[in-house]
Amino acid sequence: MGVPMADMTDILNLVRSGKLVEATESIQARLSGTPASQPDRPMKDVTPQARALPGPASPKRAKTMRPKRPVTPGKDRQSGSWSRQSGALPYGLFTPDRPQDDAPLIVMLHGCTQTPEDFSTGTRMNAAAAQIGAHVIWPEQSRAANANLCWNWFEPGHQGRGGEPAAIASVIKATLTQVGDRPVHVAGLSAGGAMAAVLGTHYSDLVSSVGVHSGLPAGCARDVGSAFSAMGSGGQGRAPLAVPAIVFHGDRDRTVAPANGTAILSGGGTMRTVTTGGRTTRVTVMPTTGHSQPSELWQVDGLAHAWSGGDRSGSHADPAGPDATAEMLRFFQAHR
Repeated sequence: MGVPMADMTDILNLVRSGKLVEATESIQARLSGTPASQPDRPMKDVTPQARALPGPASPKRAKTMRPKRPVTPGKDRQSGSWSRQSGALPYGLFTPDRPQDDAPLIVMLHGCTQTPEDFSTGTRMNAAAAQIGAHVIWPEQSRAANANLCWNWFEPGHQGRGGEPAAIASVIKATLTQVGDRPVHVAGLSAGGAMAAVLGTHYSDLVSSVGVHSGLPAGCARDVGSAFSAMGSGGQGRAPLAVPAIVFHGDRDRTVAPANGTAILSGGGTMRTVTTGGRTTRVTVMPTTGHSQPSELWQVDGLAHAWSGGDRSGSHADPAGPDATAEMLRFFQAHR
């Protein structure tokens, strides 16, 4: 199903202005049998630079995504520091005060309209990683590559071992030369979750497992029109994940349909129901093809398009429900 060209222009204008929910609702209302139009592709160039990011302490609530007070590299008071690194993408590297040789390397991919600062605040991943002595990479999408700061998971050029996945992989490899060889785990929210699924599908030689929160299966779209169709009603990936995965999705997500969570992880498994953070969650543990370690699907009742158990000082984060950060770290540590 597609969207007429005139309607697509209005939808793209909503996307460029950052109104993703309105754009999703608009495309859902207009879906018909008309073939999808081919929009102009965003620019692909990225700049090899990095900048300092805030530490794990949550800043005071701000009206903008960026923190009110800049954080100086190496000056995080609680548990670690940020350093500037060069690479294929702008990124920051969080180094814990007490790094552990057996700790994993975590890669966190933000969602549309988010920055690494905003995403790190909402997930509190640095504070959690510091407790186990783990390093964290925070890649950053540029406006030159996507005006809305989305990873271009919906374009064929970024759905394999080229484009943005290759750029993220190069950042991971460069970091491993600094911190030493160790398991790598990639997690992301929304568009970042979709890109994490791409890495989990095509980079099993580099990535040990992935965490996909409110994301989509790899290869489920070929352009902007089919991306919104998948977001609205669920998409089917073109290739299965090649590594174990932990997937979180809320049943009230109106930006990325909950059907995408089950599309990423499908099949039989053992399900249990837990209540944590004031919300009921169905947790299904299922076999991972080609691996002895299982995968996990967390379906959270009452959760919209937000990081479960997160900090509302960051965008797209809901303090209620299971702590997705803690559960992902648990999962990553068990999957080496």
